[in-house]
Amino acid sequence: MSISHITASNTPMQRQLPPLNALKAFEAAARHLNFTEAAEELHVTQGAISRQIKTLEEHFQGPLFQRHHRHLTLTDDGKKLLPVLNEIFDRIQAISEEIRGRSEDLTIKVLPSFAIRWLIPRLPKFQEAFPEINVRLTTAWHTVAFDREHFDAGIVHSTKMRLGGPLHKTIITPEWMTPACSPNLLNRETGLQNTNDLKSLTLLHCGHESDEWIQWCKEAKTTEINPRSGQVFDLMDTALRAAASGFGVALADLMMISDELESGQLVTPFPDIASLIGVYYLICPPGKANKPALKHFRKWLTDECRATIDNSPDLQRLEARDADLLQHYVT
Repeated sequence: MSISHITASNTPMQRQLPPLNALKAFEAAARHLNFTEAAEELHVTQGAISRQIKTLEEHFQGPLFQRHHRHLTLTDDGKKLLPVLNEIFDRIQAISEEIRGRSEDLTIKVLPSFAIRWLIPRLPKFQEAFPEINVRLTTAWHTVAFDREHFDAGIVHSTKMRLGGPLHKTIITPEWMTPACSPNLLNRETGLQNTNDLKSLTLLHCGHESDEWIQWCKEAKTTEINPRSGQVFDLMDTALRAAASGFGVALADLMMISDELESGQLVTPFPDIASLIGVYYLICPPGKANKPALKHFRKWLTDECRATIDNSPDLQRLEARDADLLQHYVT
């Protein structure tokens, strides 16, 4: 065997990759399911997007989109290709930021109540520690769709949202719920000796389809309260403000009312009866998990949660009580 033959046989095979510009055009079009919106994002014409998609389909020798009269859908091959490109482009962006040695904007989609009650009051501490990271929050009730939306991460609730697809997730904080009201209201209700006495107060709900009061009444073994009665608000923050004003009694997340409990605006008549409703997660695509800015933000969030629990004997007791249940959310 000749030396030249040996050298040739050990030469790495050249990658037969599709055109990269065509892949970028497909990824944008597949996220939007719209060639016009993809063209606007990439600052090209719709015709340019169409030509790139055609080039890619010729490379794969088959369609990636099904063209309908007024909309697009992905073919099976298109559905296979999109998540791979999402992860690759996310990883390229993350390593690019790491090589450049600076952090880009950190875009996060957050549940409104979590943002108002927990995150925003603490966010100045993060900005002070990491002034180079610009956190951009978007609040919404529906979860982030990473295949269609440009977010680095989302903050979601375990029981309020279905987490589809491969995601990197980290527990931020459990949600323990217990009744809370104004101390003036509690003083007026001198007969509030047991949980059944709550029937004389207006129950305050967050959301028309909320089942938190049903779960709490079941765990409290109270039989005389109608858990669906009372006043409904769209946000937890609104319900808690109503409770602080003496309007009624709200089911409050103990992690999110520490300031009101400390100031005396709210009191908890039955602090020993708290339901573990679920946990809040920070989620992101696997390709973005190691983005430097997101790694700093993730650690800061978990440290803040840990400090809140460590400073509250009630929360420490609940954490110990529900240790086995919380393990269910770790996986």
